[in-house]
Amino acid sequence: MKFVIVPVKDLSKAKERLSSLLPQHERTALAYAMLEDVLTALKECRLADRKLIVTLDAKAIEIAKALGIEVILETEQNGESASVDYASQICKEMGAASVLVIPGDAPLITSDDIDFILEREKDAPSIIFVPARDALGTNAIFRKPPDVISSMFGDDSFNKHMNEADKNNISYESYDNPRIGLDIDRPEDLKQFISQKSNTKTYGELVRLNILEKIKEYS
Repeated sequence: MKFVIVPVKDLSKAKERLSSLLPQHERTALAYAMLEDVLTALKECRLADRKLIVTLDAKAIEIAKALGIEVILETEQNGESASVDYASQICKEMGAASVLVIPGDAPLITSDDIDFILEREKDAPSIIFVPARDALGTNAIFRKPPDVISSMFGDDSFNKHMNEADKNNISYESYDNPRIGLDIDRPEDLKQFISQKSNTKTYGELVRLNILEKIKEYS
């Protein structure tokens, strides 16, 4: 079975790298809007047998449940890698042969993007990567089995993950995807996002918060 996981940290402290543009309450509102866009795309994908978030954030749980997304509840968080590996192990125990991890802050992602990755599952142990826009981060990773390599999210994770796959003789493929690759962490990411006017909850939230002009003026 193919499972998809979205890791979600405590969003009350989200997006510190946007602090030059937005106060915390606006960054948090934006983070929830992005999560809703991602989970809506996940809900609509066809090829995932089970769809889950891993989190301890109460509002994220509420959003997930409203969309029919299952929840793996954490009692503490020790970084994204620990959360993903914890959830992947639980998914394996639930019968997952493979697990795709996608970010909760890439609001342009579509259900077709998710299915594109899932339909490329191999028979043998393997990994599929989608790098971040800067080609340093790992914005999606599809592992078969779910624990074929450990997670190494953070600085230069894309190369670290590939190196780990090489070290363990695990075959892998990498696909660029501009929608998955655009996770919104920095002001320049927001500028790139708004340049593509989209019918997303995230874009609507930026309009509601009157943030668009602030971002356009950012240099």
